[in-house]
Amino acid sequence: MGIVCVTNIEPFRELDVEKVMALLSNATMRGLSRLPETTIVSQDEITWKLKGVHFDSTSVYTDTVRAALRDTLSLDAIVFVELRHLQARMMPMTPTPYGMSPNPSMDMSVDLQVSLINLHTEQVWKRGGLERNLEPVRLQLMGANNQSERQLLMALSKPMQRFLWRVAPPPKQQSRHFETSGN
Repeated sequence: MGIVCVTNIEPFRELDVEKVMALLSNATMRGLSRLPETTIVSQDEITWKLKGVHFDSTSVYTDTVRAALRDTLSLDAIVFVELRHLQARMMPMTPTPYGMSPNPSMDMSVDLQVSLINLHTEQVWKRGGLERNLEPVRLQLMGANNQSERQLLMALSKPMQRFLWRVAPPPKQQSRHFETSGN
């Protein structure tokens, strides 16, 4: 199974979208590693071995790209994650359970589409939708201010977590009973 995370959103000041998508790809790979007897191929390996292939929302469904993934990398399925929309805006006040706080906040909404594509049968399972995250702005005195990257990861984590729970559920807790009577 392979993982490809793409976006058409250009990086802008204080938000490196490509870095966030790479972190999301690595987190998805770790989540899918719970599947028994399944080898997970990272996005880096896929793009390195298929240098001539450009992945986007339409090319991943073409027969030539599917054949390249199937033949070159021996993949049976691919998880295709696409960040389609990102909107971030500053709000002068932060809503709290007790009303409004005078501190500014950042409101971030994303549209994420996650597809599981079977490369042999051409079946596609898709999930996605809008997700919103609102956090107060934090002043960072030392080092780089990566609050926007953290907030984008938090907004993307909810739909990815729902996807991973369906595809690779976590192990169930087992309860064991021991005979303690001494016989």
